[in-house]
Amino acid sequence: MYSSEINELVVYRKRREATLGIVLSLDGDRVGLLSEDGKRYEIEAKKLVLTTSMRISGNLTDSERKLEMRKWRKKLEEEKASVDVKTLWECVVGEKETASFAELLDLYSGESETPDAERLSFFWAVDKNAVYLTRTEDGYAVRSRQEVSATLRASRLREEREKRLEAAVRWSKAVVSGEVPAEIDENHAEFLELAERYLVDPDGYDRAKEAKRFLHDVGLDETESAVEFLIKTGYWEKDDDRESKRISLHFGYSEREIRETEAVLSAEDDFGDLSDRTDLEVFSVDSETTADIDDAISLEDRGDRIVLGVHISNVARFVNEGSFLDRGALERAETVYFPEGSTDMFPRKLVNSRLSLAAGALRPALSLFATFEKKDFTPAGYVFEETVVRVSKNLSYEEATGVFGSEPRGKTLSDLTASLRRRRIERGAFIVQLPELKIEPGGGEISIWKDFMNSPAHKVVSECMILMNSLSGDFFSENGIPALFRSQARDIDPEASELDPEDVLFPVKVIKHLKPSSVAAAPQVHKSLGVTSYVQMTSPIRRYTDLLMQRQLVGFLRGEGIRYSDAELEDTNTRVSLGTREIKNAQRSRHRYWLLRYIQQKQIKGATGFVSPRGRDGFNVYIPEFLVELPISNAGSRTFRVGEEVPLAVWGVDPLRRRIRVSPA
Repeated sequence: MYSSEINELVVYRKRREATLGIVLSLDGDRVGLLSEDGKRYEIEAKKLVLTTSMRISGNLTDSERKLEMRKWRKKLEEEKASVDVKTLWECVVGEKETASFAELLDLYSGESETPDAERLSFFWAVDKNAVYLTRTEDGYAVRSRQEVSATLRASRLREEREKRLEAAVRWSKAVVSGEVPAEIDENHAEFLELAERYLVDPDGYDRAKEAKRFLHDVGLDETESAVEFLIKTGYWEKDDDRESKRISLHFGYSEREIRETEAVLSAEDDFGDLSDRTDLEVFSVDSETTADIDDAISLEDRGDRIVLGVHISNVARFVNEGSFLDRGALERAETVYFPEGSTDMFPRKLVNSRLSLAAGALRPALSLFATFEKKDFTPAGYVFEETVVRVSKNLSYEEATGVFGSEPRGKTLSDLTASLRRRRIERGAFIVQLPELKIEPGGGEISIWKDFMNSPAHKVVSECMILMNSLSGDFFSENGIPALFRSQARDIDPEASELDPEDVLFPVKVIKHLKPSSVAAAPQVHKSLGVTSYVQMTSPIRRYTDLLMQRQLVGFLRGEGIRYSDAELEDTNTRVSLGTREIKNAQRSRHRYWLLRYIQQKQIKGATGFVSPRGRDGFNVYIPEFLVELPISNAGSRTFRVGEEVPLAVWGVDPLRRRIRVSPA
């Protein structure tokens, strides 16, 4: 322990680092100090590591003393390089494993008395050197030649990287200012990738600190400014942003997934263990651009009864639990749909060649056969089977609507599903089909249109899928099979049924009455759908939890027992839900981006809106042309009534920042 005096300049440990202080008081084994940051502390005397015998005038204020210590630190930092620690280390390496400060000072100076200031400078140089000596409790450990060599090599690499960083920052600033063209070399690409990885995963990227420093040094602290920079360099495409890049990077397929896909495609099909239902006329109904066809329908006439078949692609037959394809799908959670295109849960080659229910191809399916009395469509039983089917036609909604309105079997199917729909409504179903704004960015010219999804074909397909999921829920429940039961147990608001669908504000008003569903291990009523139980499993190509439920049902049908326990299902669903939440947010964000890009491209300066119920900070307006609700800007003291038609000026459109302003024209 060092003895010290009032007003003496000393060195003590603060979080293991040597720092300067001035002694203010002495009380046994306690020492009162003024620190370099101007704060007063009381520490244990044993934490003093060096007394200097040099005093700072007691007539100075704390601020003046702080300034004196700052001068001393500057002096000590400047003098560090003059102390030859390397030569000192050469004298002791191999001879000693540890050495005290006194031993090192004697060895270095060779003098019995070293001036106080020189002793402090020597201490500072030795203590702050992390290459040759390492601090210990009683002095310093002498580092081996191998350790020193590794440290010096790492130091050189840091210096080289620092130089590369400085060069990349200079180039980046010049690109941002337009002084130089964006010609990317190897060094630039390294830091552009660093910025990209940070932008798409700021919380999970292990080099986030380094990336933030690079962007900060360039002057790009705002995320959107960093995105604009990457686009300007050509490293990202014009319409790239964090959401699109995050999904594309996250959804990449591993080499092992690709190899497993090739193995599946090269394997010879063997459907001998499946029920052969190629006698059925099976057809699918989807949009014209759909490539991943999960489901198809058939209808059999059996005298006084009819049998509705709902056939779901048997993905479980090709994607084994725990395989790399399965693990990859679990990580991705579901297929992502952006206006510019989709990113698939499974490799596209596998989807096209084995999973999608393409016309003319033999495909294994999980089939529901639901029997009904022909005269009044009373349910007469159902059964699930593993089948092999051949889809005869892949119909668009427009084509299917024509079939349902003209062909006898199509008319019967339409009447049957209308009956299913009426029964659900009688059980309290609240059926709302809001239009969706579709955006097509292709070819450089962005186009938009509204998809009302209320054609006869849409209604037929919707009822068939709801029937499949509700009877699946019944089957799981009746047989005690663990499942992810989706429910909505809250009563529908009575005023919801009184809303007028023809009201221009219907989409805004009805949305507050739509109750969120939840997932649980026990079946509960789904009041919005008007069914007693519900397990979603009609889209195993596109949703991982649907594949999970398909495996559970197929395993039971094969007599293989329960694949997943309640706990396993809950854990997997929790994990998937995190991914799907991020995907939904990304989809909404990209949809808004492309809508604003459309408005920008078409140079739309005005629109017609209708005042919707008052928002948190003022009035909102609903614009039917774009199916969007926005706050009204620059309204001043003007008041509005709900439903009032308002001519609007559109301005401040910034797709990247998702900003748009509307104000009364």
